[in-house]
Amino acid sequence: MAGARESLFFMAILSDIYRQKLEEGALQADADQERAVDALEALGGALAAPRGIFRRKEPKGFYFYGGVGRGKSLVMDLFFAHVPVEKKRRVHFHAFMLEVHDFLHEARAARAHGAAASIDGDLISCAEKIAKETRLLCFDEFQVRDVADAMILGRLFSGLFRRGVVFVITSNIAPDDLYKDGLQRDRFLPFIALLKEKLNIVHFSGEKDYRLAALRARQLYFWPHDEDAGREMDKILRAMAGDAPVAPFDFTVKERVIHVPAAARDVAGFSFEELCGTPKSALDYIELVKRFGVFILRDVPKLNDDRRDATARFVTFIDTVYDHRAKLVMSAAAPPAELYRGGENADIFARTASRLIEMQSSAYRAEEYRGNGC
Repeated sequence: MAGARESLFFMAILSDIYRQKLEEGALQADADQERAVDALEALGGALAAPRGIFRRKEPKGFYFYGGVGRGKSLVMDLFFAHVPVEKKRRVHFHAFMLEVHDFLHEARAARAHGAAASIDGDLISCAEKIAKETRLLCFDEFQVRDVADAMILGRLFSGLFRRGVVFVITSNIAPDDLYKDGLQRDRFLPFIALLKEKLNIVHFSGEKDYRLAALRARQLYFWPHDEDAGREMDKILRAMAGDAPVAPFDFTVKERVIHVPAAARDVAGFSFEELCGTPKSALDYIELVKRFGVFILRDVPKLNDDRRDATARFVTFIDTVYDHRAKLVMSAAAPPAELYRGGENADIFARTASRLIEMQSSAYRAEEYRGNGC
């Protein structure tokens, strides 16, 4: 009966941990979060229970959706950290799909020359491999933008559901709005129906953005970029990350790998040299703001015409962040108006300096992030 005891134990521990965080002031009371914690607590108990005694079929997982900063990832991470399931995985959905495409590519390459392609067979093999390794799969930032992803998700998820994989998913997008206006979307609609059948759909309907609350009263622009500035930016990064680990993250744009040195949830950290000192295009910056809503940018030097490329990249990055209403925490060698000392880009950089100042304002901080853009 060890499994039964473990199940009953988990049915109490998650809400206790959540209440403790409320009492410590680490979290603010939120009805959506509290309901999600209760639901995940029940799911954890069902997952821990032995078959045939406390459960006769696989429990239904969850699809949490709502605005950014509502605490969806926070409660999922709390659940993931404490649920007594051995084979569990928490992964950003985009990274997961890159792995799936790599698997399919390797399967095609390994197939004997002349053999007929079998995408359905490859997807079944992929589902079998995932199910052997993973009992509980937690996806963060679920969204579908790519037609290749859209065309395979139904078959892949059907295979995973049949093999007993349980999902907990967070997204900014309601299921019915996934892949909205995408190519051949009619072929994607059965996948939406599958999600709604197999998962409990939970809307985080509140409007408060707890992520931005952590930024609202803080200094966001530091100069000079000294040790004191570094320590303050570390504090902001930890506040934004919450309980999530801060770790490097890679993703691919047009077959090129973009490396994010420090990432947690929708926060990305770079030095100036990492972000602007190496070749990057406007597309790279657009893809970054689609994935991250807060940027921690350190050690921006005084700029001049000796570093035209780096200066141009910095201007492009600031424009992209501004257009998507992402948030920027930055340390620099000078205040915005004195950051550029050159002639060729003086007019352009005047706009950049103005935007850097505006991005520190309370009005800009309160604006809704438009990073998904789709």
